[in-house]
Order: sequence, then C-alpha cells, then structure tokens
Amino acid sequence: MPPAEPATAADALAAARSISKAGTDPSILLEAWRKAAEAGSPEGRFEYATQLSYGAAGPDKVGGGFDMLLALAKQGHGQAAMSLWRLSKMSRSSNLNQHAPYWFNIARRAGDAMANEVYPKVLAHDREQGLLPPGTGTGDYFDSAITFSQPLAGSHEGVPLEYQVAAHLYPGWKRVSQSLHMMDGGKNYDVLELENVEGQRVKLYFDITAWMTRP
Repeated sequence: MPPAEPATAADALAAARSISKAGTDPSILLEAWRKAAEAGSPEGRFEYATQLSYGAAGPDKVGGGFDMLLALAKQGHGQAAMSLWRLSKMSRSSNLNQHAPYWFNIARRAGDAMANEVYPKVLAHDREQGLLPPGTGTGDYFDSAITFSQPLAGSHEGVPLEYQVAAHLYPGWKRVSQSLHMMDGGKNYDVLELENVEGQRVKLYFDITAWMTRP
C-alpha cells in the first residue's frame, strides 16, 4: 500500500500546496516542499525529490532527488514509481532500461491512476498489432491472469506463448521459476517469476485451464 500522510505533516503540506497554486518564486516553492518533506509527508517528499531530480537545487542535488524517489517507490508510492519508470525508460543504459517495467508494475500495484489507465490500452494495442498473443488479462495475479483466446492443443503450444509474453513485457529479464497452481473448482494457473540484472523480481500469472489437460 502507498504510504499514508501523517497528521503531523498536515500544516506543512497545506502550506506547500498553497504556495504551489500561487505560482510563487521557484526557490520559495522548493523550500516549502522541503519543509513538507522533512515533516514526513510522502507527497512533500515526492514533490521535493522531483524538483531535486530536475536540478532545481543545482546539479549536485540531482542524485539525492533520485535516491528519495527510489525510497518512496520502494514504499509503494505510485507517482514515485512512475517517475523512476520514465527515468529508466529514457536512459541509454540497457541495465537501467530493464528497471522500467519493474517500476511501472509497482506504480500500477500502488494504484497510480495514469499507470492503471495506460496499461490496458498498451496491452490491447500490442495484442492488436500481433506483438502479444490475442487474449485478456494483465497477468498481475490469479484474478487477472492472462488467458489466451486462440485454441491451443496443449502445453507445447501454450508455454511458448507464455514465454513470448514475458519477453515482450519484460525484455532482458530472465526466468527464475515456473510453478503450476491447481485450484479448487478446476482452474489451473502457470506462474512465471522473472528477474532483471539488479535482482528485482516480478510474477506473471497465466490461466491455463483451457489447454493444460489436453493431449
């Protein structure tokens, strides 16, 4: 869950929001968000970190802003995770590029509105373009497992499609485990656990009920 706003930071946060709406001098706004951040406000830390990461306090503070965003994202702050997604996506480093889908995944699970609005559209587009096999689901958990709509003769056809999905959604990630889950009611799932070069891990869920038992 995203970090909650503490009551003790309410006054500092309200002041920073008011100054932000007023369009005050950038240095004054930066100071207001710094105070909100130091008061323990997640929103304050996010806004302050964002400004630092864009050089508002000078180039020597950019790294500190990134570190603050990283800490927030690890706590489940959706906007911070989206910021890291953008930074990773724009990077020329292949290692950092591999971080992008991880942070996008964190942002969606944290309830970030933009991430949750965009992701289904991305999947629909990629399915229409043939970049992903036709089907439904996001693969986030059992209740949203990816289901292939095309008839499949068995695992020899279905499993390669799972790997195709994993390679497209998480390029450069390696598969570290694959597990079968047979649920009450006859539903069957395949779960792939993937890992990038930094050891960040995600799981992809597939509903394989329709083709698991076929010869």
